[in-house]
Amino acid sequence: MAANRAAALAGGEQLRACHACAAGIELLGRRPALVADREQRTAETAALVEKAAASAGIPPQQLLRISPEPPQRLGESPYKEKPTCLALRGVSMEQVVKLAHALETAETGLNTKSIRLTLNKNDAKGSADTWSAEIVLSYLIYEPKTAKE
Repeated sequence: MAANRAAALAGGEQLRACHACAAGIELLGRRPALVADREQRTAETAALVEKAAASAGIPPQQLLRISPEPPQRLGESPYKEKPTCLALRGVSMEQVVKLAHALETAETGLNTKSIRLTLNKNDAKGSADTWSAEIVLSYLIYEPKTAKE
């Protein structure tokens, strides 16, 4: 009987340890997968976007603007989010999706935060629809708060 009691106690301890490990894994799963340790220079972000646009079949003249915005702290966390706005004109829906996919899967840390599409009016009959797109990308920067913040 004492052996059964000891085995039950040991099993309870192992179960508690498993729950603690599971909680730790869940916590890690909620953390950002890719985080920069510094803010990228505008040229770095522009090069990543231009490369992804080329792979999506978007000519440079259709990529109208790449506008980095100031980073914003995410709540009380040690992370800041750095948004970058893209403006495209005369692109197909397929090109927009390919661009977003290329940026998301390239492990650049850039994530598509939002996409806003506007259908362009086509004058020629039978021509394919083209779109103007505003895409907001963002990446995370690990930057713990300083005494000033």
